[in-house]
Amino acid sequence: MALIPALWWMLRAQRLYRALPASELLRRLRAPARARAADAAAAGFGPGDGERMRVALARIGRRLPGRADCMVQSLAARMWLDRRGVPFAFRLGMRRGPAGLGAHAWIEVGGRVVTGGLAVQDFADFAGAAETDSSGASAGDRPA
Repeated sequence: MALIPALWWMLRAQRLYRALPASELLRRLRAPARARAADAAAAGFGPGDGERMRVALARIGRRLPGRADCMVQSLAARMWLDRRGVPFAFRLGMRRGPAGLGAHAWIEVGGRVVTGGLAVQDFADFAGAAETDSSGASAGDRPA
């Protein structure tokens, strides 16, 4: 069951979110991970694992008191994936809507969304050129 580890990582992420300034949180989210595998499959992380992680983090996030939004869930997923040695990409996007600009953060593993909900296609990855995936390659270095 993924709910217990999701709770653990969400509580750690909330604590970091409260303790660190936004610039440090973004630095940590963008930092290259200690991924031990070249890809998610090599780390033993399949599409079903990503879906279980996404659902568990969202469920825990809805029930936890305090902040549990996309940034906290991304931070939790980043730490969880890093611990498992799974490479990932952190994304930060924006969209223009009737209420103005909106921002969103999410984590992808092998091009599949692990945090941030499934509506991330509505957001333009505005920091992608400056961000790195967990292997340390910049977004501009990755094949399209």
